[in-house]
Amino acid sequence: MESNSNVSFHHSPRSKGSVFGILLIIAGVLFLSFNFGWINPSLRPILFSWPMIFILLSFVNFAKRDFSMGIIFLILGSFFLLPRIAEAYPGLIPFIHPGFTHNFWPVLLIVLGLIMVFRIGNNNRHKRCNFHRLDSDPIEDGNGRIQKSVVFGGSENIFLDPVFYGGTIDATFGGVVLDLRRTTLPEGETSLDINATFGGVELYIPGDWLIETRFQTVLGGVEDKRLVSQPDYSRKLILTGNLTFGGCEIR
Repeated sequence: MESNSNVSFHHSPRSKGSVFGILLIIAGVLFLSFNFGWINPSLRPILFSWPMIFILLSFVNFAKRDFSMGIIFLILGSFFLLPRIAEAYPGLIPFIHPGFTHNFWPVLLIVLGLIMVFRIGNNNRHKRCNFHRLDSDPIEDGNGRIQKSVVFGGSENIFLDPVFYGGTIDATFGGVVLDLRRTTLPEGETSLDINATFGGVELYIPGDWLIETRFQTVLGGVEDKRLVSQPDYSRKLILTGNLTFGGCEIR
């Protein structure tokens, strides 16, 4: 926990350390098993390969109840992992051949595209979106809240409602820029939930806003680069969420 006169940072070291600790334990057990012959050596290039990163990320997102991104990562990992399994165990998966990834990668794009369209369409039906998709887009919706989701893209927005009541920002393989310098906070605590997975969120916030961060991070981080001034202690913006291979920058 780092703090100064107007901001407190919470990088969740216990959570972050637990994740790395579990990964180290699993890696150690697997290496030991290979060294003593407890596991078939042909599994080594499968278990210790870059597609397994997507499999791990799918479990992380399932744990966060983000099932759409969990399925996307699972499909990505499985697509590139299946040829390795077929090579290690010939005949186990009859339809997988050496040219599988080369021939079927367009199918992967179609499947991922359908998942993303369904995800965005579902969000539009259940959420009221206060952003437009244009760069540097002014936002003046009247309810003072935001709901923004970006997948494989970017968005720059200026919030113009007189009072900011918080909301949610999701950035996956993309980035979101939000300018809050033309609005104010209500008295008390206001929460903005930010989830960045292989993405980043950049916030432009007045220097006199009191900010507290409560992020859960996995190889991610948050940084405040503002020129701070005397804060108004009757109002506070609380930033929460998950930063997985992603970050949040406050300017």
